[in-house]
Amino acid sequence: MWQIISGSLLLSLVHACIPNHWLPIIALGKSEKWTIRETINATILIGSAHILSTIMVGTLIGAAGLRISQTYEELTELIFPCMLILIGLIYIVLDIVGHNHHHHHFEVSTELRKKSRWAILGSMAVAMFFSPCLELDVFYLQAGTFGWAGIITTSLVFLFATVLAMTMLVYVGLKGLNHINWHYLEHHGKMVSGIVLIAVAIMALLIEL
Repeated sequence: MWQIISGSLLLSLVHACIPNHWLPIIALGKSEKWTIRETINATILIGSAHILSTIMVGTLIGAAGLRISQTYEELTELIFPCMLILIGLIYIVLDIVGHNHHHHHFEVSTELRKKSRWAILGSMAVAMFFSPCLELDVFYLQAGTFGWAGIITTSLVFLFATVLAMTMLVYVGLKGLNHINWHYLEHHGKMVSGIVLIAVAIMALLIEL
């Protein structure tokens, strides 16, 4: 189970650190003159909406993986990690050829800024809810091999780690302490996610050997 926890934690942190998940919230909070508390609350709401839809899709994938693993237990111990490696390689290739040049879920438009605070939050939360992260969802294939305990554990780690990381990044950004160059991660999120998926899959294969 430890590889499920460590894998989902790594993916959550990579996912949360992609700048277009949290930089627009900082920009919006400053332009609307929100307090730090109001901006943090907005981050929690928007981040939760995004990760909840990811969990919903992932749970369906995990349930399918669980059903398959119960029927072909010995086969799935090899096939599912290999599938993660293949998907990870696909993400890396897509990144290299430039299909992931812009990784974003929402942008703050001029029209959006003219709305009330609750309308802004509602619009952003809905936009994020309907943009589940497939890089996280594919990990549920491996989580499903650990039964519902693996699926639930993965979901809880995704939820709390992603929202907490986004919140911390927004807070640090609001305090003017964020001097890290996020350009690479902004444009190569798929590559980093692919590398993490491959690493987790290799660990799973080594454990089974």
